[in-house]
Amino acid sequence: VENRALRRALLDRARALPSFTLHAPAEVTKIGRGRAGVAVGLAGGQRIEAQLLVAADGRNSRLRAEAGIAVTRWRYKQAAIACIARHERPHRNIAHERFFASGPFAILPMRDDEKGRHRASVVWTDRADAVPSFLALPEAEFNAELQHRFGDFLGRVELEGRPFAHPLSLLNAERLVAERLALVGDAAHAIHPVAGQGFNLGVRDAAALAEVLIEARALGLDLGAAEGLSDYQRW
Repeated sequence: VENRALRRALLDRARALPSFTLHAPAEVTKIGRGRAGVAVGLAGGQRIEAQLLVAADGRNSRLRAEAGIAVTRWRYKQAAIACIARHERPHRNIAHERFFASGPFAILPMRDDEKGRHRASVVWTDRADAVPSFLALPEAEFNAELQHRFGDFLGRVELEGRPFAHPLSLLNAERLVAERLALVGDAAHAIHPVAGQGFNLGVRDAAALAEVLIEARALGLDLGAAEGLSDYQRW
């Protein structure tokens, strides 16, 4: 499922929930966490109070840093070139991953475009020092490199739009909780994109935290209490 379609579906579902309030776009100007609860101030002057703050703000999490949670980091000395490729034959909704000495090459099926042309999302992992030279290639030469890694099972292949590159690194928070704070997703751990497991780990975080909070609510407990958060940490 393309990221934009998944995000749209999740956003539409969230907006339909009577218990969900969306504040976006919004800028957080102040965050306070203490024994009594959490208070968040927005740029428009609004103040939001809660029992728990969930940090889902990515691998460079501001909330994690402010809580003083240390992280372990590791650079893979690789970068991922992300792009969309059009190809001659249909992919039949099958994803492929090819493994080269310089890194994996993932071919992820996408919907056909409005003209019926077949497309796939590509995550091409290579040495970090080689990636800039690939991005600097003229389009015809870039397409030739793309075709070489693709192989010919989908026929002729060509780039659609611009390719982008992202440095690859590992990050792991030394703990997932602090006072009235829980880390989820890339704020808690970020890994190599092989097999898309980083997304799955983030979904697992959300599911585990939800189960802990549901149990706390059923027992009439404080949702931000340390006991419940320690259950999430162990899980």
